[in-house]
Amino acid sequence: MYQRVMAIIGIISDYLTDDVDLYEQEEEIVDDLVSLGFDFPEIETAFSWIANLSQGKELNLQLLDLEPENGFQRLFTLEERQSLSQGARTWLSKLRQMDIVDQATVEDIIDQSLFLSGYRVGLEEIKVIATMVVVVGRTDTGLRDRFLSFLENDHNLVFH
Repeated sequence: MYQRVMAIIGIISDYLTDDVDLYEQEEEIVDDLVSLGFDFPEIETAFSWIANLSQGKELNLQLLDLEPENGFQRLFTLEERQSLSQGARTWLSKLRQMDIVDQATVEDIIDQSLFLSGYRVGLEEIKVIATMVVVVGRTDTGLRDRFLSFLENDHNLVFH
């Protein structure tokens, strides 16, 4: 079921990058997903995950109330290393080192990846999760524009 939910999240992220209002067109999106062969429990799981995108945002902002100094290196916990592939962790580090996203956003992406735990999150999945966190969970248009521009130039990006 995880792969199918990730596929749904990927499809929804495509809608969002095309500036489709998720809440105004929810019925049409659900109809499209059903016509593609997805079941209602899978669709509901994906929408629930999207609804929870802001869940950890405030806590991460409080924990990181000051931007880390230069040279800050994020160390991944054992749980994070088990859940996130090396490619996913490297890509997240690259996003941060290139100042595409701030540390709070990286933490939100990691939190949302762990929320889908039980499966190993690879490079393709982390890109979909990151897109959803930035597009849905962030109001900073500068961060969103930087991130989406980065994705356009990222030749490894493969959406469903």
